[in-house]
Amino acid sequence: MEPRANGKINFRELARSLGISIMTLYRVVNDVPSVRRETRARVVDALNRHGYYTHKPKKNIKVMFDFTDHDYLTYFGSLLKSNISKLNYTCFSTDHRKRPREFLDTAAECEVAVFASIPDEETIQSARRVNPDIYTITLSTRSNADVTLSPDNTRGSELAARHFHSMGHRHIAVHLSERHPTRMERYNGFYAEMKLLDPGCRIDMIPETRGKRTVDVLENYFKTVDPMPTGLFFLAGQFAEIFLTEFLPGRPGFLQNLSIMTFDRPEDLEFQKLHYNFDRIEFVSRDLLDWAEYYITNRPMMKKRSPIHTTINVHLVKTGSVRKVN
Repeated sequence: MEPRANGKINFRELARSLGISIMTLYRVVNDVPSVRRETRARVVDALNRHGYYTHKPKKNIKVMFDFTDHDYLTYFGSLLKSNISKLNYTCFSTDHRKRPREFLDTAAECEVAVFASIPDEETIQSARRVNPDIYTITLSTRSNADVTLSPDNTRGSELAARHFHSMGHRHIAVHLSERHPTRMERYNGFYAEMKLLDPGCRIDMIPETRGKRTVDVLENYFKTVDPMPTGLFFLAGQFAEIFLTEFLPGRPGFLQNLSIMTFDRPEDLEFQKLHYNFDRIEFVSRDLLDWAEYYITNRPMMKKRSPIHTTINVHLVKTGSVRKVN
């Protein structure tokens, strides 16, 4: 690999301070496998402290892309895999839920694992057990991976709260599904900002546990709530789609006094097929893909696994579905 440093590091002095030869230091920089693990760890730690990173990947790097049944993540992961393949990386597809043995066999042979599959901590740890040096990246969800990339959930929730508040809403219901991994991060940001803006406001949680139907959960909430909220906030676009296409039909006039908002609609033609056009928090998936590509092709040298979380900018789109409360 070709090194790039911050301009202040002197390799000869660094090698002398570590009690190793300059050739050993260069072997570590160039990822020569003959260097002892203990020596490599000391050198990497010293390089990290001097702000040193490697930037040009070695040849024939193998990258594993793990997928699941999730439209957004499959879309992002497939685009990223295509981009990385064009850079002469060797790419593989897995599904740790449906084919666990194949997932572990592939992880053992790859340098990088990209999870477009909402992995839990045990899934990532299992990949590390078969390959302690594997470099892990997750798309869209927080995890114990080396790098996590996601929309800025806190910022987006704050923008949503400010929008509802500016339109005079003081009673808002928030839908939370266990199937959505970042629901609490988004909910907490929304709740905190609303309470900061209006301490006396009312925020109802509409929890949806696994195995429950979204339509049934919504129906039960609206049958029992008193008084009715003036706003409804979906923390993920897939549930706003269900609300529009499965819950609203047969309920004429239901939206007359209810303002709707949602999170998570990327600005991509791929997602313009979605039926809903509510006020929403959007992001540019190209930003997500560019950062993911950067972290794959510019792997930082890390002795310890201190997770990196990079957030993608989000913005508010108004379509008129959140109306002013008189």
